[in-house]
Amino acid sequence: MKKILKVSLSVLVFALILSLSAVNCFAKSGLTLADGVTVDKGDTVTYTLYLADCESSVTAMDAMLFYDDEYLELDKESVDFHDLVGVIRNVDLEGSISFVFSAISNPVDFSKRTPVISADFKVKKGGESAIKYFVKDLDCGSVTDSAPAKEFTLTCDYVAHNADGDKKYEELTPVLLDDKEKIDSYQGSFVNYEDGKGEQNGADANHSAVTGAPQDVVDVTQNSASEPNNNTTVIITVAVIVIVLVIGIVLILRKVFANDNGEEENPDEDAVEESDENE
Repeated sequence: MKKILKVSLSVLVFALILSLSAVNCFAKSGLTLADGVTVDKGDTVTYTLYLADCESSVTAMDAMLFYDDEYLELDKESVDFHDLVGVIRNVDLEGSISFVFSAISNPVDFSKRTPVISADFKVKKGGESAIKYFVKDLDCGSVTDSAPAKEFTLTCDYVAHNADGDKKYEELTPVLLDDKEKIDSYQGSFVNYEDGKGEQNGADANHSAVTGAPQDVVDVTQNSASEPNNNTTVIITVAVIVIVLVIGIVLILRKVFANDNGEEENPDEDAVEESDENE
């Protein structure tokens, strides 16, 4: 009887271990990108950031997307800015995409939900990660009057592509960058809010600003007019020292050469004087 109980217990423990392993493997095969957004390892995920509800046309934008390359692999060729023209982009950064566009002469209408950027990512492994954004500058207005936007709505879509078809997650609040060091580094004139809305149209409970330390702005004109440039002063000082040294070396060499010539001439004069005495 004891033997039967021992065998039964061993079988139960073994079955329990197998069950836990199966659950663990299943859980890790999925990658959670946001609340309610889970994709599978091997899927291709298309992320699109949208902008809407701007109080006036957009004249310029400077922003970044961030992703964890441990979980996601960017398809650089897939990065698309849709109807935006003249976009300066960098897709070769480690774990991020930066982009800037200026449309002062032809402002862009973002009053309705319009895509700003989209990109495809290959899911490398399961776990938890996120595609995050941070806007440095977003200016609205006209050629003569442009200022940071205070009324806007940022949203995003996720589309998971696999053999079974496409699974869409639409009109979600995008995940805002939460790395304090990076926020301090990238902070511009624009104010980001956790709910993706602006100062004048955000009313959600999580409508709180996420800002970094103010960046020092150097007034180049004032500095150049009020005080000499330190680099220029150093260069002038070094140049004067070099000139003085060169002049000193030249004078010393001239004196040495003069002495050598005098010593060479003196033996001839002594020889002439001796020959005269002998005569």
